[in-house]
Amino acid sequence: MSWRKRAIKTVERLTDTHIVRRHRRGIDFVQDIAFSLPKCHIESVFDIGANVGQSARVFLDEFPLAHIRCFEPVSKAFNELKQTFQGNARVDCYQLAFGATKGRGRMVLAGTSDISFLDGQSRDNATSAELDIDSVDVDTIDGYCRTNEVPHINFLKIDTEGGDLDVLKGSVGMLGDQRIDLVQVEAGMNPHTNCFVPFEALKAFLESHGYRLFGIYEQKHEFITGEAHLRRTNPVFVSQQVIEANTQLSRLGS
Repeated sequence: MSWRKRAIKTVERLTDTHIVRRHRRGIDFVQDIAFSLPKCHIESVFDIGANVGQSARVFLDEFPLAHIRCFEPVSKAFNELKQTFQGNARVDCYQLAFGATKGRGRMVLAGTSDISFLDGQSRDNATSAELDIDSVDVDTIDGYCRTNEVPHINFLKIDTEGGDLDVLKGSVGMLGDQRIDLVQVEAGMNPHTNCFVPFEALKAFLESHGYRLFGIYEQKHEFITGEAHLRRTNPVFVSQQVIEANTQLSRLGS
């Protein structure tokens, strides 16, 4: 449960009242899912690019029925991630990268672990030769799910510092079968920033596999230059199958 929800619950309990507010889309994706997709139950979460578990902590609180698989290829971050969730039966941690093809890859250690990226993916790697490299195992989502008998993913979060499109290309089987309900990616909104995959490219790819834009979250401006336009966002896409299932429910209730 988020701090905002806890605060509201505390006020309600102390004042013996019930706070009702108009639902506003695009602020909290968890609330948006609950409000707009009531038939979508989050039980399987893939956290790709988990770093030290920042997102996984949110998923644990907000999706109480979910089993979370965290994937982090950078050794230092993975060791902290594993330590954080040691003994938690709802979280499994894997030192693994994802891409369009299976094999070995070169992880470029670009400063802090949360901005490291897989060399050769869909961002500009012009400076990668000057940075430290860590050799890592790379799998595809389709291959991993097939090998580990994962039939369905309810929520797929991808944060791979510019490799998000390559990760999606390795999941065309799961996407094509609509076996992933919701997909969260990190998208570039500034055409002059090459650290992220452009929003338009991610949107076009997911739409071609039967997914539609659900909401745009965590809008970040160009903090480096101080310019007013957006640098990146975390858009969430939803499968057409989930849309149709919840639309039918809405019609039945009206």
